[in-house]
Amino acid sequence: MVDVDIEVWYRNYGESVFRRCLRFMRNEAQAKDMVQEVFLRAHRYRNTFRGDASPMSWLFTISDRCCFDAMRKVEFEVGDQIETFVANEREGSEAVFQRQDLVAKLLSRASKDVRQIVVHRFFDELEHQQIAQLLGINEKTVRRKLEKFFRTARKIARRI
Repeated sequence: MVDVDIEVWYRNYGESVFRRCLRFMRNEAQAKDMVQEVFLRAHRYRNTFRGDASPMSWLFTISDRCCFDAMRKVEFEVGDQIETFVANEREGSEAVFQRQDLVAKLLSRASKDVRQIVVHRFFDELEHQQIAQLLGINEKTVRRKLEKFFRTARKIARRI
């Protein structure tokens, strides 16, 4: 079992976790709440940390899940924003990154494998090839999963 000191991790990684939560939640108070939840979960499940990933990577995984869980509980209206988002991504527009709040809300409805790729693309701002290398998959799979994400977004837009 790997020694986990949550207090030290909070001092070392708390600010990074906060910035990540803020990107998802787009609200400082909610991001602070998520940071609390992240470190509570990290403490509760500290015995599951195997040490094969960095503490920050493990905390980011927890923060992603906390934020998605919180967003899943809140209904949102996206309407025409989804079609604009999809169109901009197809055109390679950098304006997509300004819509991170929309991406985060859509992510709460995506499967885990798709969610991971979308987070690396729109929050970590990695290119398809970088994502493929990081996840140990091929670039075609990354593109296919992103397209799946956009199809889901379109379905949500039609229901609204």
